[in-house]
Amino acid sequence: MIRNFYFDKVLVICFLILIILGIVFVFSATSVPSLINNKDPYYYLRREILWSAVSIFFMFVLYLTPLDFLKKIAYPLAVLTAILLVVVLIFPAHVSGTSVKRWLDLGIARFQPSELAKLSAIFFLAYFIHRKKNEKEFFNRWSSLITALSIPSIMIFLVLIQPHKGAALFIAVLVFAVLFSSKFSWKKLLLFPALFLPLFLIFIMKSGYAEKRIEAMLNPIENRTGISYQVFQSILSFVKGGLTGEGIGGGTQKLKYLPEIHTDYIFALIGEETGFLGAVFVIFIFLLILYRGLKISLNLDDTFSQVLGVGITYMIVIQAFFHIAVNISLFPPTGFTLPFISYGGSSLLVMSAAAGILLRLTKEPKQTIYRRGVL
Repeated sequence: MIRNFYFDKVLVICFLILIILGIVFVFSATSVPSLINNKDPYYYLRREILWSAVSIFFMFVLYLTPLDFLKKIAYPLAVLTAILLVVVLIFPAHVSGTSVKRWLDLGIARFQPSELAKLSAIFFLAYFIHRKKNEKEFFNRWSSLITALSIPSIMIFLVLIQPHKGAALFIAVLVFAVLFSSKFSWKKLLLFPALFLPLFLIFIMKSGYAEKRIEAMLNPIENRTGISYQVFQSILSFVKGGLTGEGIGGGTQKLKYLPEIHTDYIFALIGEETGFLGAVFVIFIFLLILYRGLKISLNLDDTFSQVLGVGITYMIVIQAFFHIAVNISLFPPTGFTLPFISYGGSSLLVMSAAAGILLRLTKEPKQTIYRRGVL
């Protein structure tokens, strides 16, 4: 039985804390640099507050959206996303006079379809698995697994040729994680990364900058004045932060030392200004979302809800740890935002919509027992 007006308080608190942290640290990251460059110090703050308000509204709307409607839009959403990924290749946005095939220019704002692709892939897999939940033999066939991978693979390919290799890799990891948590044979699943990971690595290594980014990660100190400059400055942020940090607003890495600090390196800013304790607190919030999200999702009575909830939880948490891994030089530098905290309307909007759906699932009927292979 659906519990009217019920929501998981722990998840709500976690999401709101992250959004508030986003407003605080985006302002900290951009206000002083804007003043130095004779720009409006409140420009990014106003936009972040606006995007946060719109995102919370979307979170609430998705929380109220019936599950049957979510099932109906699963396949159309996947098709729409694929179309948008094609459109962005044909009609890219112009950013600072440069044509960028990652963004759609909507006039009042720009939108990144690759962010929507993450959620769309989860929706597609959730409904696909839900429709075949009673056909035990279906999940043991190679044809079934290939069909499940068909639409997500198209999305990954379209994102890859933008090019946005980081997003393509993330979607691939997300799809694999969702399928691995389902009824599909894990032995068959493992064959795909074994075959395609080498091809993917060859593809990204063909671009010189990808190779340089890997080298920057492996030798951050040796190349700190060259290709490892950004990586080294990120590590230096945590060193300067120490245990308790230099105080919110007191960090100096944002003063032209660490580029893109309000987006790709905002966790480094958190480490500098709130120290080890602040960084651990943020990690704890995401681990709490992982625990609550999986616990709630795996106890749901409906297969679509289970897969959707697990997928959304993975989407939020895996992206967070990709961002953190880049910031502490465990992963090559690439464009992973920190969910709910980094500046960026597309990411915040999609993540908040996903959070609203996860909160919606907390209202759904429960089951009592879960084992791997039930999804």
